[in-house]
Amino acid sequence: MERLINYCPGIGASAHIIQHTELRLPSLYFEQTHLFLIQQGQTRIRWQQREVVARVGEMLIVEGGLTADVINSLSDSGVFSCQLLICDPLLFDTLANTPITPPAIPFTGVTTLTKMPSPFLHSFETAALALTLHDRFPQMIIHHKMCEILLWLAHLGIRFTHKEANDLTQQVRRLLATDPHRIWTAAGVAENLMMSEVVLRRKLSTENTALRSLMIDVRMSRALLLLQATDWPISAIAQYVSYESSSRFAERFRKRFGFAPTAIRGHQRIMQPTAMQSPSYPWLNTVEE
Repeated sequence: MERLINYCPGIGASAHIIQHTELRLPSLYFEQTHLFLIQQGQTRIRWQQREVVARVGEMLIVEGGLTADVINSLSDSGVFSCQLLICDPLLFDTLANTPITPPAIPFTGVTTLTKMPSPFLHSFETAALALTLHDRFPQMIIHHKMCEILLWLAHLGIRFTHKEANDLTQQVRRLLATDPHRIWTAAGVAENLMMSEVVLRRKLSTENTALRSLMIDVRMSRALLLLQATDWPISAIAQYVSYESSSRFAERFRKRFGFAPTAIRGHQRIMQPTAMQSPSYPWLNTVEE
């Protein structure tokens, strides 16, 4: 089956991540809550002078809004792989008033689940399958299956809350991530956030960042996920994040992460240029609302 990033607005996303080189991924920003079920190798995540390691058969949970360094180590066969589910915060609102016994504590930060009930793992697998085969599942069923994951986590003592972006940097990131292919202007971003361009630049400056820096980081982070979770050519990924030149994209990617885009896939790069259907970018398997 072709590897795609499967996205359902208001519900979440799924992807099968594969990496053939052990690399340190510095300062990754997790916009939404991520659930990684490790299949091969292990993941080490470092943030705020803390560290958590998730091994084969364990689940790594990263709260949305967190920035961390990630190191994916390879198995003995030279591969790292995991199944990823991303939870849209709107799901948390759906379950906000659901009674849980015993009451779950709102989750913050990073944790690893090491001993998970087999029915929970089955629910995780079926949720990922529903997102992957979205054309065979009604959207309300996909929504139900993702809520089932959150109910299981609440039963295991982990409950998420929907947090609004608490600074302008997060708000801008969220907006830019809706369309990393778009050539965003300061005027366009300011209009979307209902403020003047002057106020936008001044507020970002007080938060020690700039619109251009955020745009580059959003694009490179999306490119990283596409390199891990699809088999599409680097030239197509470069185009998706608005770089007509693959060499210019590779230069920018290396500057951001410290290694070339080809390092993610090692010698296992699978090219399928004849399957491309530009400009729809089919590796982003989106379910329309």
